[in-house]
Amino acid sequence: MGKSSFDPNTIVSTWLSSFEAALKARDPQAAAACILPDGWLRESHIFVWDNRTHQGRDTIYRHLVERLPHRCFSNFHTDDRPYLTPERAEVMPSHEGVKSGFLFETAAQWGRGYVQLIQDEDQTWKAKVVYMTAADIKGQEESGREIGVYGGHTIPWPTVYGARRKEIEENPHVLIIGAGQTGIMVAARFKQMNIPSLVIEATPRVGDVWRDRYESLLLHTPRMHDHFLYQRFPQNWPLHTPKDKLASWMEQYADSHDLTVWTSTTTADDSIPIYDESTKRWTVTVVRAGQRITLHPAHIISAIGTLGPRIMPEVKTPERFKGTVIHGGDYKSSEPFKNKRVVVVGAGNTAGDICLDLSSCADTITLVQRSPSVLVPVEVVVNHLSRGWPDDGSIPTEVSDFKWGSTPIKLLRSIMKMKKAGGGGEDGKYAALYRGLREKGMIVNSGEDGEGNMIKVLEKFAGFMLDVGCSKLVISGRVGVKHGVEVAELKEESVVFTDGSEIPADVVIFATGYESIHHTLIKIFGKETIDRAGGIWGLDEEGELRNVYRPSGHPGLWYCAGGFQICRYGSKQLAMLIKASDLGLTVN
Repeated sequence: MGKSSFDPNTIVSTWLSSFEAALKARDPQAAAACILPDGWLRESHIFVWDNRTHQGRDTIYRHLVERLPHRCFSNFHTDDRPYLTPERAEVMPSHEGVKSGFLFETAAQWGRGYVQLIQDEDQTWKAKVVYMTAADIKGQEESGREIGVYGGHTIPWPTVYGARRKEIEENPHVLIIGAGQTGIMVAARFKQMNIPSLVIEATPRVGDVWRDRYESLLLHTPRMHDHFLYQRFPQNWPLHTPKDKLASWMEQYADSHDLTVWTSTTTADDSIPIYDESTKRWTVTVVRAGQRITLHPAHIISAIGTLGPRIMPEVKTPERFKGTVIHGGDYKSSEPFKNKRVVVVGAGNTAGDICLDLSSCADTITLVQRSPSVLVPVEVVVNHLSRGWPDDGSIPTEVSDFKWGSTPIKLLRSIMKMKKAGGGGEDGKYAALYRGLREKGMIVNSGEDGEGNMIKVLEKFAGFMLDVGCSKLVISGRVGVKHGVEVAELKEESVVFTDGSEIPADVVIFATGYESIHHTLIKIFGKETIDRAGGIWGLDEEGELRNVYRPSGHPGLWYCAGGFQICRYGSKQLAMLIKASDLGLTVN
C-alpha cells in the first residue's frame, strides 16, 4: 500500500472497532490478534491495578485470558484533542505507521489509550504497541479550580485555609515523607483528588534539598522537561534551572497550591510506624521542632528519593593526610580550594560539575575514573527531550507526558539503541570529543550499544555524566585523568593509588555516590515492613519501574521517586491507587 493511499483516520477507526469488539465480547484471542506477534501491551490500572507490560501475542493472550472476564469495556472512540488525533508517524526507526490516542470506559473508570500501528506481512494494520490507562475513577475526578468566594463573600480566605489546614494536621489521610519536588507535586495532585495529605520535611524550608547543594549546581535537563505539575515555568525561565531558583520555586509552589507542609519535622528515631491490619491505619510518631506528635494516617508515602547514605571508600592511613577529605555531597564551592592540588574521585555528574567549578581557581585537578563510564554531551539530551517536550509549549506538557508513558521502556531502549540516542560515540557527531578523551586516558562510551544515559537513570540513577564542559577541560589538559585505579592510601601531602603511582594533593573529594535508599527506609520503618514492601527503583523483568507509583508489598505504604516528568505522570497513578484502595476497587 503506497504512502499516499492510506488514511490514518480510517485505519485507526477500523482497528479500534475490532479491538473494542474483542474486549466487549471478552474474547482474549481476538483481542490479542489485533496486536502484532511481537507487539506490546502496556497498561496502568485497566486489567490489574498496577503498571504492567507484556510483549508478544502469546504472552498478551495469557494475560487477557485471566483478566478480561472480569472487565467490562465500552464507548471506544478516537481522541480528538490536539496532538492525539490519528497521524502518520514513525513507529519504529525508518518504519512509518499510524499513531493515535483513543478514549474508552470500563465499569468504574474513564480510560484513555494510545496505539501505534504498522502493517503486518499480509498488509493488515496491527498494533506494535497498545497502551491503556485509567484517566480517572468515575465519581473521583480531579476537583479543578475553586470559585474563590466563600460564605457569599463573608468568609475571608485566611479563615478558609486555616480551617482546612487544621483539619489535615489533626487527621491526615495520607502522610508524605519528604517535601522535595516529588513530595510536593504528589501532594498537589492529591489535593486535586480530594485526598487530605500532610507533608513532613526534615529541613527548615521547602526547597532546602536543592538550596543546600553546591553553589554552581543547575539542572542538566532542560526547563521544558522539568515543569511542575499544574504550574509551568515562565517563558523567560533559564533553559537550565539554577538550583537556588528551583528551591525558591518549590517554596512558592507549596504556598500557591495550599499544601500543608511541616518543615523541621522527621519521623521519631526511637520508634517505627506500625500498621494496624484491622483498622487499616498507621500509628506514626513525628518530631516537629522538638515536639513529639502521633498521627494515624491510612497511607504513608515515601518521597525521600532513591539515594541513601554516602559511599566513602576506605583508604589506608587517612589520619596522616594534612589536607582536606570530603564527600562530594559536602562540596559547596571552589573558593576554599583556591590554589590547591585537588583529586576528585568519580566520573559521574557530580564529579564533572566539581571539576568544572574548580577549574576557575584550583592549582591542579585530577579526575580519578575507576572504571569505564557513560558520557553524553548535554546538548544531545536537550535535543532529544525537546522533541518530546517542545520548548515553545506547542504540545501541552500533559500530552507529552502521556505519550512518553505510552511506550514500553524495553521497547524504548531498543529504539534508543537503533537511533544511537547517546550521540554516536566515536562513530557519531561527537567522535572528536570521545577520541580526545580516550587519548587523555578517560575511557567513556555513549551507553550500551549507544543508547545514551536515560536507561541508566531508570536502572540505578547513577553511572553516567551529562557533559556540560568537563570533557573540554580534560582534552585541554586542565583536568588530568587517572583511569582504572582506586585510592589506596593517603600520605601527608599525596595520594597513593592501587597501581602504586602517587601524586601530590591538598584536597581529596570523593564524588563516589550513594548507597540505596533501602538502608534509610529500614531505619524509618523497620526491616520487617521494608522486607514486605520490597525494594525501590530499578526495572523489573517487564521493564516497569520497581514499586514506584505502584503497589508495594505492604498495605498503606507507597513509594514515589524519579525526575520531574515521572512524578508529574506517576502522581496521578498513585492518587488513583489510593482512591481505588479506599473504595475497595483493588480487590478483583
